[in-house]
Amino acid sequence: RLVDDLLEVSRTTRGKMELTIEPVDVAQVVAAAIETSRPNIDSARHTLSLQLPPQTLHVSGDFARVSQILANVVNNAAKYTPKGGLISLSAAREGDMVTFRVRDSGVGIPAEFIASIFEPFTQVDRTLARSHGGLGIGLTLVRKLVEMQNGTVSARSEGRNRGSEFTVRLPVADAGAVPVR
Repeated sequence: RLVDDLLEVSRTTRGKMELTIEPVDVAQVVAAAIETSRPNIDSARHTLSLQLPPQTLHVSGDFARVSQILANVVNNAAKYTPKGGLISLSAAREGDMVTFRVRDSGVGIPAEFIASIFEPFTQVDRTLARSHGGLGIGLTLVRKLVEMQNGTVSARSEGRNRGSEFTVRLPVADAGAVPVR
């Protein structure tokens, strides 16, 4: 998995990764991401809450990569939240963007790390990251994949042991486009 992540970061940096941009159903891509993350959530006995829009919403992106982005952020939330914690994932339309928010009740991010959290090999808590096999490249990959799909990603936290929130914004799919999935 680590080697795969390193190779993907390298491919995105060199512009060698091709994406299939199409209308992607938000509910379906969230379900795929949660399916990928479910073992980590369940093994830590976390409570996961989902808030999805009642109406069908489509994001313009690559289904596999949007799912990968969301799964990576949810997996980080599961990793950095003590057993039995809370994780929420929401999606909503905000103007011409779909905004995904992943919040957790975890260890939080100290203010001095917020600016560099998406840089390669950045780890807030090296002992915890190493105990879970992390190298500090997952969020770098998230940022690159989001940017390749004309989106943005940000993180915020009120500090240590106050949880964190990651926000991914991707363009809404053209209303006239027909979803492939």
